[in-house]
Amino acid sequence: MIFELFKNTSNRFALAVFGCALLSSSIARAIDSTEVLPEAINSPSVRMGVVSGIGMKFLSNGDLMTLGDINSVEFDISTLRQFEPRVNELVAVLNQFGSQRLGDQLSLGVLKVDTTPEVRYLAPVYARGITRQWTVGFGLPIVNYRNRLNLSQHGSNLAAVRAQVGNASADLNEAFDQLNVNLAIVAQETLVKKGYKPLVDRDETLLGDLQIVSLVQMNKEEKFSTQLKTLLSVPTGEGDDPDDLADLGAFGYTAIENQLLGNYIPLRKWQLAAKVGYRYVLPDRVSRRIPTREDDTLPGPETKMTVNRRPGDAIFGGGSVTYSVSRGLDIGIGWEFTRKGADSYSGSAPVRYDLISNQLESSSDRARFGISYSTIESFFAGQAMLPSIIAYEFSDNFSGRNTERMAVHELWLQLFF
Repeated sequence: MIFELFKNTSNRFALAVFGCALLSSSIARAIDSTEVLPEAINSPSVRMGVVSGIGMKFLSNGDLMTLGDINSVEFDISTLRQFEPRVNELVAVLNQFGSQRLGDQLSLGVLKVDTTPEVRYLAPVYARGITRQWTVGFGLPIVNYRNRLNLSQHGSNLAAVRAQVGNASADLNEAFDQLNVNLAIVAQETLVKKGYKPLVDRDETLLGDLQIVSLVQMNKEEKFSTQLKTLLSVPTGEGDDPDDLADLGAFGYTAIENQLLGNYIPLRKWQLAAKVGYRYVLPDRVSRRIPTREDDTLPGPETKMTVNRRPGDAIFGGGSVTYSVSRGLDIGIGWEFTRKGADSYSGSAPVRYDLISNQLESSSDRARFGISYSTIESFFAGQAMLPSIIAYEFSDNFSGRNTERMAVHELWLQLFF
């Protein structure tokens, strides 16, 4: 239970925010576009974003809860018996005082882990038009991960029960003294003894996974166009640290993604877009701590070993509508879904790999809103100094299962030469 409690603070949220969103198009329209760069045209750009809301999670039934509520553990008698079998003797004695069965009511309260994670990223991106139909680009996100972590104990009735019993015996007083602990301090001390890093506030900057993208415009007609995007994710970022229960742990994957995107212009100022894609994550080998049994909540350092990891693949799709308000100014709204398979671990050692495998599939549905302004036409008309595009997009998971809620604000500035 405690192991599950701390694992949830790491917030290993969807990689798509740094993959699919990082190099979604060579020309930054508000919502999906099939445009590619002209031949021999270079386009440096920078994307800046803030990811919030990942302190909340959609459960298996779709309910949305904060990680603080999910991670709360009540240390009532049933929980205390798991960690200290000698408490049974105290319960038996306390139940003899009157008819209230004070032993069964004993509780040290709730241990709560409050977590407020936030991710900010800056992603330099460079793209070049190889031919009229083919553009190649790459980008590397620089991520700032912040998380305020606080362990606290609430609602203990130990003092009230002790007051009703009084000084009945020296043995009882000694038992009460042993139970009179600060659960937050004990939890931190236990982590250190087990070789884990303590749960403290985080403010760290790290590299994400390198993204390399190929955009091929397969056809372009007056009202209809399509594009095939292939994205390769190279594991340049840090993966999950088995000794750190609150690390970001969102990188360190090798993945290949293929996406088919189509645009249709039914009227002069309107553009409809649809996309569908599949993301395959390559199996690899990583270091993990393997619990020896189901109640081995904090496996010791001696259980750490290298295991085979098979991350779940993902399918995704969506649609959008973009409207040209005026020359160069577009606004759009969209929706997209993601369905991801379960992760699994395996190896040759006689251990319980199933205890660290995530057997749950996840899903999310995101709403999107974007606005962009382009000076390309004004540049060719001699009214702008540089051809450029500046775009803003907001997206938010409005529903999901077994995944963090994630709201993303992103600003993108793109130049051409």
